Amino acid sequence: MRAYSCLLPAIMTVTFLVATMARAQTMPQMTPVSGSPAQWMVRPTPSQDPMKLAQPQPGHMGAGPYDPSPPPAVALPLPPPHTQSRIVYAFAGPAARMMTVSRELSDACRRGRFTQRVNMLYRAFGTKETPLGVAYGTWAINLVDPDRKREAGTVYFFDKQDTARCTVYTARQDVLLPWYYGPGGGYGKDPAGTAPVPGGPPQAP
Repeated sequence: MRAYSCLLPAIMTVTFLVATMARAQTMPQMTPVSGSPAQWMVRPTPSQDPMKLAQPQPGHMGAGPYDPSPPPAVALPLPPPHTQSRIVYAFAGPAARMMTVSRELSDACRRGRFTQRVNMLYRAFGTKETPLGVAYGTWAINLVDPDRKREAGTVYFFDKQDTARCTVYTARQDVLLPWYYGPGGGYGKDPAGTAPVPGGPPQAP
């Protein structure tokens, strides 16, 4: 009994030393840091989420993470339609003598209810006069007429379209045949007003 009592302190001492050495081996080694006491504090490392992608650093030229909601695609603007204007009437005198002003259609033109689809697609002019836009009532391919005011066999002339001073003139298509100037020649004069253009009967454009 006395021998066991003598060995008990020695056994406890050896057990304490072994536990202390094992604990010292498992603890991370601390490197001495010089500086102020505030710099000696060990800052905790933030936990890393394995499902979260790393954010690119400033100046990073690589591709970023996939964007599930990309901006909508924007269609490029279409080029303007290609149109080529054409002279259809060349009068030897003032154009106003060959046509009549329509107050009703002039008012509709100023409200955008009776206009050319393409301004000056077909043109007419008198001697040294500003050209007028032309639209036909028979084949109204260049006429905007939602109220159905056009008449077959009538030619419409537009002056200052797209303004508050738009004026619409009318004339019968058969009466204007001597001054018609179309592809392949007609009965009218050429744009310089020098001589009649030879050819057969003119066709409606």
